[in-house]
Amino acid sequence: MENKRIKAVLWDMDGTLFNTKPGIEKALSDACDELSFPSIATEDVETFIGPPIQYGFKNYFNLPLERAIECANVFRKFYRDKGYVEECDPYEGLVESLKELKSRGYFLGVCTLKKQDMADRIVKRYGMKELFDSVVGTDANDSIKKEDTIALSCEKWGIGTEEAVLIGDTEYDALGAEKAESLFIGVTYGFGFKTEKDVDEYQNIGTAHSPKEVCDIVYTFNKEAV
Repeated sequence: MENKRIKAVLWDMDGTLFNTKPGIEKALSDACDELSFPSIATEDVETFIGPPIQYGFKNYFNLPLERAIECANVFRKFYRDKGYVEECDPYEGLVESLKELKSRGYFLGVCTLKKQDMADRIVKRYGMKELFDSVVGTDANDSIKKEDTIALSCEKWGIGTEEAVLIGDTEYDALGAEKAESLFIGVTYGFGFKTEKDVDEYQNIGTAHSPKEVCDIVYTFNKEAV
């Protein structure tokens, strides 16, 4: 079967573009105080990062989904209003890698399950708006899934989802790419995958240990595509 060349490089946000743990940890602490929940251990905070935040509450505190959604809204109130959403850092070498991909003519997009306004706020805060051709987050009702963010991005550029690769650090990213019929590269520097073996449980074209290695995998794939 003929491989299509990659035209778009799409990035998950938490654990792939940015280390968002500092702000999320603070908002979780405030939310737990308001909800009279026990504190979340620092080593457990990462279980809340990746999927929609309500699933973190649901799984960690064994809550019904409806109650977990209420808790997630309390979290988001603090995350937005106290500016915790902006307490994050781009991973080392990320900006340089984005600029290189951009200079080579790739479409660049953010595909995240963060709310749209939060995703826009982070990209703007770090001066990356001009680097991305699209930023797609989820809506107020969490009806937009990871595979939808990929499809919506590709639709804007008039390309097929099979011509895009999603970069991500969790199984949610890998499964979203699979559902969208896109390619996938797993990264080990975020909150989910830790080794190449973890990534290899899912369909992928490579494992990257840094943003620069993402670029190398994309270039190699296109060089070998026929």
